[in-house]
Amino acid sequence: MKKNNRIIEGCIKNDRRSQNELYNQFFDLMMSICMRYCKDEDLAMETLNLAFMKVLKNLESYNSKYELKPWIAKITVNEAIDAYRKKIRRREFIDENEDELENVSADFDSADSHGWEEAEYLEHLMECLKDSEKMVFNLYAVDGFSHKEIGDMMGITERSSIRHLTNARRKLQERLPAPELGIKKA
Repeated sequence: MKKNNRIIEGCIKNDRRSQNELYNQFFDLMMSICMRYCKDEDLAMETLNLAFMKVLKNLESYNSKYELKPWIAKITVNEAIDAYRKKIRRREFIDENEDELENVSADFDSADSHGWEEAEYLEHLMECLKDSEKMVFNLYAVDGFSHKEIGDMMGITERSSIRHLTNARRKLQERLPAPELGIKKA
């Protein structure tokens, strides 16, 4: 805790070494969050850097009574949601999923032969989801937000959040291989 306080104080004073130390300390956490919400590594890295800038900008308001890790994680999740909203507003949201489903389903047939671990396999399965479904699934199932919170964050209704989660679960279940392939259904 004292180490973090020293780093935080240095960051507030714009000390580059402290900022670099904080960045390195939380890079893995922030990148894993960004990769859950972004389709490619470049966008995830851009989102991570924007989130880190917000962390630095808001460190003065951080209450050291609480742990730093959840505070940074929440900022990162919110930045990933902001990136998603910007993407939709710029009308860059193109539903490529219909074309990709055929290519991805061919990969699922040979999933066992690739020897993927379960986490990698789930990430691969999730690439078939629409961005909105993936976002809601991550917020609900991974990050533990309620449908009301998700609706508020994404600017959708609570009912829409539930619908996106239901669609995501259905699509994921449809794409799980048959038990005879040796992969357990969750």
